[in-house]
Amino acid sequence: MINAAMHSTGDTKWFSLLGPGIEDDWQQVVTAGAEYRRTVEGIETLLTKLVPRGWAVMTMQTEALERAMTLVEEGRGGEADDLLADQWAGEGAWRTKRVCDRVRVMGVPDPELRPLFEHRARLLRLAKVHHEAGRYDASIPLLQAQLEGIVIDVTSGKKFFTKSKAKADLVDPKRLVSIEAGLAALQATYGEDVKQTQAGGSLSRHGVAHGRELAYDTRVNSAKTWSVMDALVEWALPKARELVDQRKADRQAANAGSQAVDDNGKRVDDREFFETRDMLRLLSNSAMGHHRQRGHFRDDLVGGVYGDKDFTKRGLPAVHGVQQAVRADGAEVIYWRETISGRVLGIALRWEGGAFVERYWAASVPPDGFTSDGWSLPWESPPDWA
Repeated sequence: MINAAMHSTGDTKWFSLLGPGIEDDWQQVVTAGAEYRRTVEGIETLLTKLVPRGWAVMTMQTEALERAMTLVEEGRGGEADDLLADQWAGEGAWRTKRVCDRVRVMGVPDPELRPLFEHRARLLRLAKVHHEAGRYDASIPLLQAQLEGIVIDVTSGKKFFTKSKAKADLVDPKRLVSIEAGLAALQATYGEDVKQTQAGGSLSRHGVAHGRELAYDTRVNSAKTWSVMDALVEWALPKARELVDQRKADRQAANAGSQAVDDNGKRVDDREFFETRDMLRLLSNSAMGHHRQRGHFRDDLVGGVYGDKDFTKRGLPAVHGVQQAVRADGAEVIYWRETISGRVLGIALRWEGGAFVERYWAASVPPDGFTSDGWSLPWESPPDWA
């Protein structure tokens, strides 16, 4: 339908023969088709003009991209590159920060992947510092190393910089970023060999890593590499989530029914721990907000303010089993849930001395009221809440 609308001549009178209102409806589709066609053509132009220069164009300002395309068409490619490099510094520094922040949470909540991706984010923050300080000789190698490492991690060993069978396929028809950013073409550009020592300003990782490119350290090259990192992270995020989910399923299946704890005292059979903690924290934060407005804790957050869909979309079953209890004077509330592993996690809030006091529960039985033994000290997290 949309394909037909894209190529419509605009003559819709014959649609009136099909029934009342059809002509107007088709005109709306034609308009949508024309807008879609312009979008596709715009992306195509960006790909053909800017991607060959080493830019991934995904998140940069439309006005800057359009101006850069015009400059390239006028034979002023250097000016175009300088214009786009501005998108990655100053007011555009949020782009590099976002890359770092997204990489930092890629491994959450996997206990092994999480610290590794946090270290990746640390190195990317260092690359950001180098980039903003003009130390492009340092920022570019750091970025190139993390491009390779991220791809290896989320593809079970495939690589960004290689021409062998181990080369990662960065084209995902389900992910527009892989097409819009021209990742496959950029992979080829950044993966080119430099067979003779040169000072040509190449983007080649081979040239940088092996000392064959002696003029790689420019502001434009660093900004281009940040743009590729930005697009690659967008591509890698769903793959990282799939990896985390699969590792979690495998680990929990292996540990199901175990009574063992790890070196930190946390149960290794942690099925539903993450989902339960996530929901209980949401209820706790919401309870504090309503208390500030009403002066007491509500007794209808579970089943009232939050319905079944709110629990299931956070990974809990339809019969979620989250319990709540509010003290008669409305000054204290507790929420708890027994996980599929048999472990009970809970959270308690008390309004005391003009402030909220929060405590946690992690035991084999539910809490026996507001003052039962087993609650953590205020603001102290037991291992199963870590």
